[in-house]
Amino acid sequence: MASYTFKSLEDRKKVETLWERGLVPKEIAGELGTSIHVVYNELTRGRDGSRLPDQRLRYNAELAQLRVQESLERRGKRKSSGG
Repeated sequence: MASYTFKSLEDRKKVETLWERGLVPKEIAGELGTSIHVVYNELTRGRDGSRLPDQRLRYNAELAQLRVQESLERRGKRKSSGG
């Protein structure tokens, strides 16, 4: 059964390594036993704006991990009403 999330920085580093080796999301999903949609979401989450030598957008595992942690910290917080 496919996993639907990457739970650790190590998982994300595997994605980063496979992406830098030139694998496409379908191959990465097969390699890691996860859904292709999860891989696409993860690649989007970790984009750092730079490009690989083959011109694909670079994926940064540490940036993706930071974004997930920030998202978890914001979860459930309400904005103050100022009064």
